[in-house]
Amino acid sequence: MGKVLRFHRKEPVDETAEKLVAMSAEIDRVILKYLNDPDVDPGEIAGLISHRLGSLMRHIDKKSELWDVCQRVLRRQANLE
Repeated sequence: MGKVLRFHRKEPVDETAEKLVAMSAEIDRVILKYLNDPDVDPGEIAGLISHRLGSLMRHIDKKSELWDVCQRVLRRQANLE
């Protein structure tokens, strides 16, 4: 069995970033579970996620700034640029 090398971080761990990474992984697991279901259309999943994002944004103060960021990220991730 090979050696396990432990890498020590020089910077302190950002707890918020770690929580967001964990949340992202959970969201990915749910999406992939249903994306692999032949009875669920990927377009419907995208619509559902859009609906939930809109509901979430209702509670955010700087909607227009966040909307610009969301649009740029969505375009880039969907290869629309």
